[in-house]
Amino acid sequence: MVLFIDIDGTIRDYTRGIIPSAVAAMKRAREKGHILILCTGRTVGMIPKDVPMELFDGAVTGGGCSTVYRGEVLRDAAIDPAVAARYRTYFEENACPYGFETKLGIFMTHELSEIYRYALFAGEDPTKSDKPGLRSESIRLDMTIEDYDRISPPVTKLSFCLDRAQNESFEVDSSLSMIRYGGAPNGLIHCEMVAKHCDKGSALRMLCEREGFAIEDTAAFGDSMNDAAMFAAAGTAVCMGNGSPDAKEFADDVSDTHLSGGFDKALKKLGI
Repeated sequence: MVLFIDIDGTIRDYTRGIIPSAVAAMKRAREKGHILILCTGRTVGMIPKDVPMELFDGAVTGGGCSTVYRGEVLRDAAIDPAVAARYRTYFEENACPYGFETKLGIFMTHELSEIYRYALFAGEDPTKSDKPGLRSESIRLDMTIEDYDRISPPVTKLSFCLDRAQNESFEVDSSLSMIRYGGAPNGLIHCEMVAKHCDKGSALRMLCEREGFAIEDTAAFGDSMNDAAMFAAAGTAVCMGNGSPDAKEFADDVSDTHLSGGFDKALKKLGI
């Protein structure tokens, strides 16, 4: 089978780091001849240092904006700079926390940096933490919008927060697609936008078509709404028990939580 595997909340925990049972499960799968594809919303520059990249035959990063298989780049998409600039103006005029995700990492306003620090890192700065997951973290909270302006790398994804009124009137450019997560502090809605048709599901289908893999021989593992398109595209979709209720609705099965060996148990249940 071809296994499409999310990182955060699936094989890794933000504070505890990579989950040993998940690594052991992936090693067993490789030994049995299965193909492993990392499939994450993180860009290449944001992949944690403890993720065993040597176990993967390919990687879908940036939520589907980039796809690499056995060293060959199959997709490398970015947001039109003029479109990114227009949304930047909107975010700044409406006091929206926002960031530009690039292959180098994410450049954020102070407000979004603080949201990430509390929502993902339990209020800590990863560079100063003694927790194994945070020590291996590649998301830097000190990469600012001003830093982005100095080097201006291509923008893979717009990450931002809207209040409820802004969310109701927000317009998505025809060249982009949007995912709403919710869950941000103070009732804000965390959102992401990427180039149209760049999602984990389209990456899965593209890779299968190109390499001749049958869709029914694919399995996808994840936990959040950026996995929904991948779940819908895969032959079998498994959501971790800690996953969001919305994401679970797209899955064929729900396993245990990631910290309770959910990924390992899911593979065993599938006979992998």
